[in-house]
Amino acid sequence: MKKKASLKTIAKNLGLSPGTVSRALNGKAKAYRISDETVDAIKKHAEEIGYSPNLIAKGLQASRTFTIGLMIPDIANPFFAIMAKNIEKAASKANFSIILVDAEEDTDKEKRQVQNMIGRKVDGIIAAPVGTAFDHFLEIEKQKIPLLFVDRYFTDSTIPYITSDNFQGSYDAIKLFLDNGHTKIALIKGDETAETVRERTKGYRQALEENGISVEEKWETGNEFSMENGYLSTKELLNLPNPPTAIFALNNLIGFGVLQAIKEMGLTIPADISLIIFDDEPFLSLLSPSITAVKQDSEKIGEIAVAFILEKIDNEGCELSPVIVPTEIILRESVKKI
Repeated sequence: MKKKASLKTIAKNLGLSPGTVSRALNGKAKAYRISDETVDAIKKHAEEIGYSPNLIAKGLQASRTFTIGLMIPDIANPFFAIMAKNIEKAASKANFSIILVDAEEDTDKEKRQVQNMIGRKVDGIIAAPVGTAFDHFLEIEKQKIPLLFVDRYFTDSTIPYITSDNFQGSYDAIKLFLDNGHTKIALIKGDETAETVRERTKGYRQALEENGISVEEKWETGNEFSMENGYLSTKELLNLPNPPTAIFALNNLIGFGVLQAIKEMGLTIPADISLIIFDDEPFLSLLSPSITAVKQDSEKIGEIAVAFILEKIDNEGCELSPVIVPTEIILRESVKKI
């Protein structure tokens, strides 16, 4: 059996001390005045012989597990699945592994998973929380485990967060409808206790009010991030005596339900009803007609989240400020000009 490459192997092959090799591979070359040429030679040889660091031994020395806990509300939601992929990708670059758990939009399960993460001794936790309760997350802070929220967050907590510009994304979507002559614009919402829903709803209302259009209660409906909500709400809206000409779905799952209801009713987009979905998915461009969407930069959110949690792991006392990541309207074929 081929012997596994080690620091000593590299040192012996290059005629260097194991200490020099270790410092070069751990980014401490400048502190020990190791030349760039030596560092390049060490890294090149390490790659050639397939050297990989012993993270278990390294973790014992540094009192770390080199793992980050990632808690998401629903892995079946494509937005969270893509975000999880981007977080794992960014963590992998830093030689950290991800432990992923799915709360399934269930606060009780989320509470159990918090305890599970603490028990696993993860170095930090990135979470997109479920519901309105966050007391169980405070236990993470009591254990001195770095914690960061992504997408969903709580304004009345001190836990830092990274989220999309939900207000502006919604505002821009409604402006697009208005610019195309629509005034009867319906909003299908998710759980109104979520800060993301409140911000998106504010964007919807402000865009209407700035254009002299009254916000009518009958145009706002829905209560959860689900296909069923999108489906039932669309049926309700389009069966009104004076139905809307446009629908804004506040997330992708709601949007999928809207599409199903419109198809069942024998209507077409955008001839009978215009549609914009908050959350872009690759397949929306493949539909006929293709669907206009508000794109959240999940890759950027993932990169920043990992950078932040690693910074907190390295420096417990550092203060992290909230980050709002811009959204973008992906213009396709689902908005009719009146």
